[in-house]
Amino acid sequence: MTKFQKKSLLNVSLLSLVTCGIYMIYWIYTTSKDVNSYMEEEYFNPSLSAVLSLATCGLFTVYWFYKYGTIVFNDMSKKANLDSYGESALVLAILLFVPFGYIYSIVALQSKLNIIYDNYNNEEE
Repeated sequence: MTKFQKKSLLNVSLLSLVTCGIYMIYWIYTTSKDVNSYMEEEYFNPSLSAVLSLATCGLFTVYWFYKYGTIVFNDMSKKANLDSYGESALVLAILLFVPFGYIYSIVALQSKLNIIYDNYNNEEE
């Protein structure tokens, strides 16, 4: 079985900030792969997600955060038997327009993924 790797929230946020968002493109790629694998469905091709994020100067990233935020907070949480506590993927997408809001969006989504991965990895052991 696949074991999902948690990511440090501090590392994810600092790397995204220090690299002026370049790490975020890599993070979108790896997160797309992980979410697709966990859900056993390909929502977006991870490589295409990264390329579209670059090619559209981040506009696709807003849609990606909304789409994958909805999957993580709703579908993945349900599959992991976890509550979503009223989290909203729309808020994640809107925050991308606030200066450095993309850092909060990444941290919020990665935080939820870490909880889901912990739950999944503990069940597998």
